[in-house]
Amino acid sequence: MPRKLPLEETLLVEIGTEELPAAYLAGVIAQLRDDGQRLLDEAHLVHGAVESFGTLRRLVMIVRGLSAFQRNPAEQIRGPSKQVAFGPDGKPTQALLGFLRARGGTLGQLKTVATERGEYLHFLKPASTVSSIKVLPELIQHLISGLRFPKTMRWDASGFRFARPVRWLLVLDGSTPVRVTVGRLTSGRVTRVGGPKKPKAVAVGSVSAYHTALKRDGIMLDQQARRQRIDQLVRTAGKKTGGVVAPEMITHGLLDEVAGLTERPVPLVGRFDPKYLALPREVLLASMAKHQRVFAVQSASGKLLPAFVAILDGAPRKPAAIRAVMERILNARLADSLLFFEQDRKTPLKSAALAGVTFHEKLGSMEDKTQRMRKLIDPLASAWRLSDGERTQLERACALAKGDLVTTMVKEFPTLQGVMGKHYALGDGEPREVAMAIGEHYLPLAGRSPETLLGSALSVLDKYDTLASYFHIGIEPTGDQDPFGLRRAAQGIIEVAWLVRRPLPCGALFAPWQAAATRLAHGKAHLAEQVKTYLLERLYTFAWPKPVPTRDIIDAVLASRPDDLVDAMERIISLTRFNGNRALLKAAKVIERTANILKGAKQIPQGEPDPSKFQDALEGKLWNLLSTRRRDIDTLIAKQSYGEATTLYGEVFFEPLHEFFAKVMVNVKDPQIQQNRLALMRSINTLYTDRVADLSKLAILEEGTV
Repeated sequence: MPRKLPLEETLLVEIGTEELPAAYLAGVIAQLRDDGQRLLDEAHLVHGAVESFGTLRRLVMIVRGLSAFQRNPAEQIRGPSKQVAFGPDGKPTQALLGFLRARGGTLGQLKTVATERGEYLHFLKPASTVSSIKVLPELIQHLISGLRFPKTMRWDASGFRFARPVRWLLVLDGSTPVRVTVGRLTSGRVTRVGGPKKPKAVAVGSVSAYHTALKRDGIMLDQQARRQRIDQLVRTAGKKTGGVVAPEMITHGLLDEVAGLTERPVPLVGRFDPKYLALPREVLLASMAKHQRVFAVQSASGKLLPAFVAILDGAPRKPAAIRAVMERILNARLADSLLFFEQDRKTPLKSAALAGVTFHEKLGSMEDKTQRMRKLIDPLASAWRLSDGERTQLERACALAKGDLVTTMVKEFPTLQGVMGKHYALGDGEPREVAMAIGEHYLPLAGRSPETLLGSALSVLDKYDTLASYFHIGIEPTGDQDPFGLRRAAQGIIEVAWLVRRPLPCGALFAPWQAAATRLAHGKAHLAEQVKTYLLERLYTFAWPKPVPTRDIIDAVLASRPDDLVDAMERIISLTRFNGNRALLKAAKVIERTANILKGAKQIPQGEPDPSKFQDALEGKLWNLLSTRRRDIDTLIAKQSYGEATTLYGEVFFEPLHEFFAKVMVNVKDPQIQQNRLALMRSINTLYTDRVADLSKLAILEEGTV
């Protein structure tokens, strides 16, 4: 009795490589899953879950429940027109015969279809079933060849490109090997374990056998499970030193990087010379993370200990020898850092030669940037109501902020810019407030935000100058391209401003910036409005507290063209909390009805109405309400009591305006009366819309009735 073939199998694809950069893994693992699923769908191969995994030496795709057959649906393919398909004698032309040959068809499979352009012949291709084993080789070849990396190279004479040389391919459909050729390499049923020093080929006959082979060698294929395991190993090893792993080492990306550098994680504890604890904490952590990829350890009180935890790829035969090598290298690196630190401290920050450090070829030096930032101090200090002492300290911090860019330490560890400025400022005897501001002015970054008012102020000055300067020379973010970090700068301004909840007037900041930027090449027109608009648009992507504002509320507030970013955010928060309230709907109806009547006018008067021209008592009634209640509404708006202002506005005008529109015609024939009534409508409308929001943009108007 013949063996019954299974209707579905599990597909395994393993691409074995030389060590891939850790930074490439996350992207290519996602590609492998997404592209694999897309290609299977396009090939009409029914399948279940598509999973992808990766380590530094292998990329793996597993497809569950892959159909044993490709089922191609019936198709109707348009061919030549009937006029072209047959000659005068009624016989098929070469054009028709060529069309049929290309599709393996016969004349009996043709159908005439009438179209607007005449009659055309269509080939009726019947549904077909093909064994998936015949389809997979080309599909997998396309999948592997199409993987994208930040950098690729040709690794053999075939021209095949990949991030690193591909050393083996394993492809199994169930227990059946699938022959796939990529470059000059042909797949088999063999994987490799044991690491690069002692590689060992292992034949596997199924997905379960494959997993068993990896597990036996200690290889963790799943990147998330591997990361969690490393986290656990590091924390356990840290406790054995009498301390705990420094939390920054876990949260700042080192754990992810190490998870990409090993597939068989094994911990190793080492120590370094205690004299290097004299270095600033950030320097020790940066040196350990950058050069050795090891985890620092601290005491329960948070003080660093002269110990570290390393994660090795596989258990070493001589751990003591490996430990000695790692300790020697780390001590040498820390000795360099200590030398840099001591050398840098010999030159005070105030003596930093910033004129020789280029900010951008069209924007001058860091000295020029510093001077532009200093011009912004007065308007920001006034808006934030800084004391004379705080203003003086902000001036000093601004003058020194970029000084650490010329230090050897920052050149070695660019991520320490600002941080080293703080330490060097303290060493120079600068006030702690000045030093802290310098240390915080690159924030928000990596989940950290400025903790001091002066640090927040300096952060805003720096980022505003960066944004305005690049916009001035026509450099703006486009799509997903933002090489100068302008989106991050704008988002940082918004985050910091909201954190301190103090006014941030765009116009007041731009005027002195423009005056300070006279040395720059001629820039774009309307730059002030462009910078403000870009900042306001970041409010759509801001991480709002709950309840999160809907887009229509943000639209409504931005339509009023606010100048103060923080005030705009206060309005958005207030209206969001007020959303669904009947009073908001009343106010929105007032705005909507007055806006609609103004929208249809050929000419809209800009001034106040003339009471002497009123023809109806209802005009006078609206004018009296506007005259007597304007101050109350203005007062509430000035206090940023936007909920109360909205309630009062709706209560004052909703009913009288409804009555007015029911009994009075605005667009009368007399142009003077018409213009006077339009002026009245405009005055009622702009009382709210100019200073709060254009509520006619709210979605509640489409669904709610008062």
